[in-house]
Amino acid sequence: MLSFFKSNNPGVVAFYIAYLAVFRICFVFAPLDAGYVFTHTEPLSHLFFALLKNPLLSYIWLSPFLAAILSFIQALLINNIVNENKILAKKNYLAGLLFIIVSSFFKESLFLSPALLSLTFVILSTQRMFSLIKKEKAFGDVFDVGFLVAVAALFYFPAILFILFAYIGVGTMRAFSYRDWVIILLGFISPYIVMFTWYFWFDKTGVMLTELANIHGQTWLSGLALTPLDWMLLAALLLLTAMALALLPGALYSSLIQVRKFSTSLIMLLLLIILAFSLQQTAHLSHWVLVSLPLAIIFSMVLMQIKNKWVSEVMHLILILLVLAGQYLPVLNIF
Repeated sequence: MLSFFKSNNPGVVAFYIAYLAVFRICFVFAPLDAGYVFTHTEPLSHLFFALLKNPLLSYIWLSPFLAAILSFIQALLINNIVNENKILAKKNYLAGLLFIIVSSFFKESLFLSPALLSLTFVILSTQRMFSLIKKEKAFGDVFDVGFLVAVAALFYFPAILFILFAYIGVGTMRAFSYRDWVIILLGFISPYIVMFTWYFWFDKTGVMLTELANIHGQTWLSGLALTPLDWMLLAALLLLTAMALALLPGALYSSLIQVRKFSTSLIMLLLLIILAFSLQQTAHLSHWVLVSLPLAIIFSMVLMQIKNKWVSEVMHLILILLVLAGQYLPVLNIF
């Protein structure tokens, strides 16, 4: 089955839809309370979810559907990043598949959340960043890298830490230039200048920082209650990530220098996502949908180098079983 996704057959995209649907059928049996998204005060999240808070709409049912559409688009974007930059030996649809699987690990990631919306702009920023490696004068793209990270943070505050990813990534892709570093900063602060103007215009500057950081007067990382199943899934994801990182040097041995630069940037992004979890005052497992971007590409690089197809098929099956366990075991009251 996995060999099908390793081909350059556009028909594979139809299976993306099938995976997205199967992973969300669990909500038919046990709808997840997604009301917490309406408590987010980040400006763009507050505006977006206010539009969906309509008595005529049932957000509990609408949210998984909208999240599936957005995840489908994100999977295509990640595939485009991998294929355009020749990260893998040949064009295929493997990275998009792995993105859909990894982003579905926790049921909290299956509905529309600020973290999932933010991920879209992190993906776009990564796409701009990776394109810099084959451009000499690309100040517009450098500006976009910082700008898109800022937009991501206006949806989900912990993404503000990814400005470090922007600097590390651009510094890895291009020779050092103080102009690049200044342009990244200009791109990053531009949305905040507009946001400050709006708050100043409506005389709300006193609450601006509180709303931008989604602060509710609680202790940091409060409200997070992990079940034994959640701990099991976190441990499994950590183990699979450690294995992939251990096998990654072998996948990079015969790769182009630019692919090694991409992998370095993705590893730094993964570390920053872990650190960014501490920037939540009201912690939520939906944060971990962000790791699906670097892990999808890293996993695809590792799986492509495995010569024995049965080994990769077994790993594919293990990933799917872990996702289904996280979604359906609670429905069966096993956890």
